[in-house]
Amino acid sequence: MRRILARGEMRRVHKLLAACAWLGSLGGLQAEKKPSITALRLGAEERVEVDGRLEEAAWQRAEKGKGFRQYDPGRGTPATERTEFAMVYDRDHLYVGVWCYDSEPGVVMARSMRRDRVFTGSDFVYLFFDTFHDQRNGYVFAVNPTGTQADGLITNNTGMNFSWDGIWMSKARITEKGWFVELAIPFKTVSFDPNGTVWGFNMSRRIRRKNEAIRWTGWKDEIKSHNASEAGDITGLRGMRQGLGLELSPYSVGRHESRKGESDSFGGDLGADLRYRVTPNFSATISYNTDFAETEVDQRVVNFTRFPLFFPEKRDFFLEDSGTYNFGPRSRRRGMGSSLLPYFTRRIGLADGRIVPVQLATKLAGRLGDYDVGFTHARLEGPSGLDEQNVFAARVTKQVFSQSRVGVIATGGDPSSDLDNYVGGVDFTFRTNEFLDDRILEANLYGLGNYTEAAGGGHGTDYAFGGRVSYPNDRWDGSLSYLEIGPGFDPALGFVRRTGIRTVSGLIRRKHRPGGSGWYRQLAGGADVSVTSRTSGGLDSARFGVAPFNLEFASTDELSLRISHNIDRPAEAFELGDITVPAGEYSWTKARLEFEATSSRPVWGEFSVEAGEFYDGWRVQGSAEVEWNPSRHFRINGTYQYNRVDLGDGSFDAHVGSLGINWNLTPDLGWSTLVQYDSLSNEVGFNSRIRWEYRPGSTIYLVLNQSLMAEDRGLDLQRSDLTLKADATFRF
Repeated sequence: MRRILARGEMRRVHKLLAACAWLGSLGGLQAEKKPSITALRLGAEERVEVDGRLEEAAWQRAEKGKGFRQYDPGRGTPATERTEFAMVYDRDHLYVGVWCYDSEPGVVMARSMRRDRVFTGSDFVYLFFDTFHDQRNGYVFAVNPTGTQADGLITNNTGMNFSWDGIWMSKARITEKGWFVELAIPFKTVSFDPNGTVWGFNMSRRIRRKNEAIRWTGWKDEIKSHNASEAGDITGLRGMRQGLGLELSPYSVGRHESRKGESDSFGGDLGADLRYRVTPNFSATISYNTDFAETEVDQRVVNFTRFPLFFPEKRDFFLEDSGTYNFGPRSRRRGMGSSLLPYFTRRIGLADGRIVPVQLATKLAGRLGDYDVGFTHARLEGPSGLDEQNVFAARVTKQVFSQSRVGVIATGGDPSSDLDNYVGGVDFTFRTNEFLDDRILEANLYGLGNYTEAAGGGHGTDYAFGGRVSYPNDRWDGSLSYLEIGPGFDPALGFVRRTGIRTVSGLIRRKHRPGGSGWYRQLAGGADVSVTSRTSGGLDSARFGVAPFNLEFASTDELSLRISHNIDRPAEAFELGDITVPAGEYSWTKARLEFEATSSRPVWGEFSVEAGEFYDGWRVQGSAEVEWNPSRHFRINGTYQYNRVDLGDGSFDAHVGSLGINWNLTPDLGWSTLVQYDSLSNEVGFNSRIRWEYRPGSTIYLVLNQSLMAEDRGLDLQRSDLTLKADATFRF
């Protein structure tokens, strides 16, 4: 009897230990073993047709990746729908097959056919590849059930560039079992170590109607699917080739331009980009007559501050490899841009909203051992009365520790004058995901110096430096930073909101996740502070904010409230609309209530109301954005913002609105139109663009841009540009 009892007790002990180990793995108490999968090399006569059917025999022989678990909403709990993937390859392509089984295939959500919008209102799969297996950098490829693509570049686990467009193929099909997708990624599209046999990999799937997100590995709330340090492995890779490493992309363009009061003009041009991979992971590019006719227009906004607005780069030539130039800490406040950028590519080829022709541009970018290197040079058509201008930017970073780096940056030239202007700087970025056992900690230190030639002779020098420590985790999120910019700091190729200041800022946020199937998914709250003083003495501005709640419902609708107190002490008068705000000391309190409806519905949007004091008066702002997706082929998006400003010396109303219509016959053929208006300028902007990618990497654009003035008698056409552009890509 004693022996039988002993065996029973042992079984109970084993069960208890197994349960503790499982619970420990969910809570981060036990190290999670990273999975791996072996890629199958195709035979000499085997072929894979990218059609979304997954019928080739190779898919049946290949090892299947399984074991997906939720990271949202239930961390580490089993996925409610079965997901599998496999990888096969030949000398030229890596093929990925994904089986997204679904118990209700008739309600799989696929509402977009527009490239880079696969994340909105659709199911999707998200694949990350760490091609150097350095646990730092990589590529993202995402596909939804229509086969529509999105892609991006990841730098040092945190830098994300989802405006990059690589050349790859994808097809998806919805069947009675779910939806399946096939991808073909040419080895010519990505950089990798030709001697390496292992890549890092992770994959996630979004089941939109259930608001469920699952992942192959790494289920902590702090982790993103593109965090290379948390990825699993692809093994068995060998014998891949990138050809000669030569890529030629010629283009031709024709334009018809008309201006009010001027004769119409017709013209055309030719140009080309030539890229050569000096090594498998380092390339040189030369661009002749660089043209940006296909670039999307900026969103129209009204500036209610005394500082310049920041608009992001949208041109592909500068977006590619842009992660190499990331310097210092990246902005974490949505929509605010950056207070300091030593290199801002919109200074090249754009001046006060006008296009400045780029006659010749060259780039070197890639990796040399432990170093990431970037160099850009451009020769621009000079301003009126000046010769051509030459500008350059150079950046070198070295990988140190497991996820950190140290780097230098230099820029030279001034697109708007023939005076010398140089900037040089150093920075150090530290990152670990093992702080307090399994948390993320980041720290940045940076310094810059500037040399500027004066117009009347002589020169000036000045500085900028700062640092930040951040704890960007899910339950608790906080940061503390310092920035100082000298009064004469003037980077001609950079962006600075204001000079001669010292800023101390910090924030802290806390999230609560109840788990289970309650009426809300998470409740967050926090506070932030920013105090800016002048280097010459005295306070310049301050902001103290508190967010009592940011509530995400079970439906993923969100409701948030923010209350802030602001102090502003402009040293000089400035214009706000048609009112002059005198220099002085101002303080005000305002509140903002915002509701965001989930994009899982055919009609969704964002709505907000903000009201309170404003300088020596008050301001009320109401804004709305509504999007209707009646089918995967069609989308209508409208935005409207109303501002009522009443100050001591006057008042005004400001209306800003836009209407966008997108129609996609296929993921490769689409027509988009955007109309924008603001009442302060009374200008209506019209942009219509047809895009046809007739084969991967080769595209035809037809673009119409118009500017009209809203007058009492109607719309008066001021400017009209019609452009037809065709480009092609040839790889050798």
